[in-house]
Amino acid sequence: MRLSIRRFQGESGERFSILVDETGMPLYYPSLYVTAELRGASLSINTINSALSSLKVLFAWQDYYNLELESRFKRSELLLPHEIHSLRDFAQKRLEDARPKDGKVVSIKGRRRRVSRDSQYNRMTDIACYIGFLAGRLHPMTESSVSSIALMVAQIKANRPKTPGKTESDRSESHLDEDLLDKLEEILTPGHEANPVKSIGVQFRNALLFGLLRITGMRRGEILNLKIGDFDFAKNTVKVVRRADSPDDPRTYQPLAKTRERTFPLIPEFMDKIRDYVSHYRNKVPGARKHGYLFVTHKSGDSLGWPLSNSGFGVFIGTLSGLANEFSSLHAHALRHHWNYIFSKSCDERGTSPEREEKLRSYLMGWSETSGTARTYNKRHIKEQAGKAVIGLQEKYLRKSSGDR
Repeated sequence: MRLSIRRFQGESGERFSILVDETGMPLYYPSLYVTAELRGASLSINTINSALSSLKVLFAWQDYYNLELESRFKRSELLLPHEIHSLRDFAQKRLEDARPKDGKVVSIKGRRRRVSRDSQYNRMTDIACYIGFLAGRLHPMTESSVSSIALMVAQIKANRPKTPGKTESDRSESHLDEDLLDKLEEILTPGHEANPVKSIGVQFRNALLFGLLRITGMRRGEILNLKIGDFDFAKNTVKVVRRADSPDDPRTYQPLAKTRERTFPLIPEFMDKIRDYVSHYRNKVPGARKHGYLFVTHKSGDSLGWPLSNSGFGVFIGTLSGLANEFSSLHAHALRHHWNYIFSKSCDERGTSPEREEKLRSYLMGWSETSGTARTYNKRHIKEQAGKAVIGLQEKYLRKSSGDR
């Protein structure tokens, strides 16, 4: 049974996702699970999509081993330890590697391609929650069955892979080369002979996209959610606004702002570039005036004038990383890490205390001050202080050794 995730938008703008079979028919219990558990917990549409992707793995596992959990649970039969181990091993595989091809079952043992440990961990977590939900609905309820179901769910979660913490080369020190970014920004200058696109309107749009990513560290979803009205041209600021399930956004795969709302100051020169793009290029694209989103699709077709999509943004980043080998490591989140690195250097130069730096970073990145996320980048101070202390001890030891000779 080949399953797919169908996404659609309600009249209110709310986005929905369901798991459907080959005929397009929604699966009953996964749909009930999404409605009662996931949407009931006010989880984002992206989180729901991720959970449904994990359920596709669960159903593929059932097909592969000819299992049927719904009938099993109705017969008061729970998963056995060896079946949980089988599920664990199956969740390591790429889904396409475990599907029958030309009517033949492909052995998963000979396959070496695996998903990441993080992906397997997330799959097993989602699957455990769904199996707990399904067993709770179908298994005859007694005092002992409640504890047995809870034990089964715990065993599934216990089989998740260990996820080690970041190593020394963690994001607290992750950054790109400034000269490299300067070179890329020069290439993206509208009219530059090496610019990878021909349309002057797209050149202006792409230059602004890259500029905002570089100077604000915004996430992709935040960039794609920006509206012209978010820019205050009198105060030279831009506000990051959360717009989940916006009814005026025609994108089914709506980009989402994951972090808190906040306001960024921008230099007047950059605000002038935004004004020029809007008045001279964006507003001349058919359909662009029907909504207020800043970045739009300039390419002819059904989506002409629509807000730029996630896939369109991916094409933009792919174009940049494909310009030369030296740009191959470029991606949107790398620019976010780089912004944090440059921000740390600026705080060092200004003599900002680590505590103050953490508060400022939390606000500008849209993080809660109590989340501890900003502290990841502030570890740099601790490392530097530890390094200086060690060097001091070594110098003291060497001076003492020299004096004894």
